[in-house]
Amino acid sequence: MFGKTDVSAPLFVVAALVCFLIGGLMTTVVPPLVDASWSRPFKNDDPSKGPTGVLRPYTEIELKGRAIYVREGCWYCHTQQTRTILADTVRSGWRGVNAPISTPDEFVYDSPHLFGTKRTGPDLSHVGGKYDVQWHRTHFRNPRDLVPGSVMPPFPWIANNEPEFQALVAYIQTLGRAKDWRPDHDYEQ
Repeated sequence: MFGKTDVSAPLFVVAALVCFLIGGLMTTVVPPLVDASWSRPFKNDDPSKGPTGVLRPYTEIELKGRAIYVREGCWYCHTQQTRTILADTVRSGWRGVNAPISTPDEFVYDSPHLFGTKRTGPDLSHVGGKYDVQWHRTHFRNPRDLVPGSVMPPFPWIANNEPEFQALVAYIQTLGRAKDWRPDHDYEQ
């Protein structure tokens, strides 16, 4: 039967659409039906598996910061998902500990999702708590002061607008904090 698709364009299109539909169903529809935990926030109740962490809804200031993150287009260059690739877990890690891969339950309060696809800048899925407020202020004023060769443009209007700056930092500090996987305490906000 598939030999006929080599000479019949309509049959080829139908076969391709059927294959695409099956693949789409198997990768997007079936997994949440099989594993119901994808629709619930992450919660670790077992202390033997590490410190407990709980994902919570965003506060009002964090939502304002998320809106600024979207408005300024941060998600165009920064992803928010640690893939299963070893290089991602190492790069998103902290103090020699690899970051956990991102799982769907971490994003139940995100609408729209800001996964991003272009990794021009570093992935931010586990950046919350890694840097203090002064680091973020310096980074927004001129990223090259902290990261030589950075292609990120400066955002002085955010660094100099205290309410917007505090909101954006509050949002950034939430990223990756639901799962407490770090060896030492985080910087406080």
